[in-house]
Amino acid sequence: MKQIHFFVFLACLGNFTSCLVYESHRLTRTELYFGLAKPDGTYITEKDWQVFADSVITPAFSEGSTIINGSGQWLGNNGRLISEPSKVVIVFSKMSKKQSRKIEQVRQQYKTLFKQEAVMRVDEKMRVGF
Repeated sequence: MKQIHFFVFLACLGNFTSCLVYESHRLTRTELYFGLAKPDGTYITEKDWQVFADSVITPAFSEGSTIINGSGQWLGNNGRLISEPSKVVIVFSKMSKKQSRKIEQVRQQYKTLFKQEAVMRVDEKMRVGF
């Protein structure tokens, strides 16, 4: 009976370690946070966002990106809760000066087109497996 338990343990251990070993790549995960509220109190429409995504985001990140709907909130200087819908764009890339410039161009185009104060950018180096 002890032998059976030992072999079951080895079989489970073999499956567990095979899950831990995978081919991975060193990439940078970039997240861009786009607020959808405009200074005049209106919101960027889904259609306007899609035109921006198709004409700016997709060409800039032609290897792929993920777009997630979000909801941001913070306390304003007056202590009031402010919230707005947002879009989060996630891109994995081999970061380079050229890639960083592309990201900055996307941010700048959005700020200019939709009169935004900022587009938050977060970069994190990580190992990614496919």
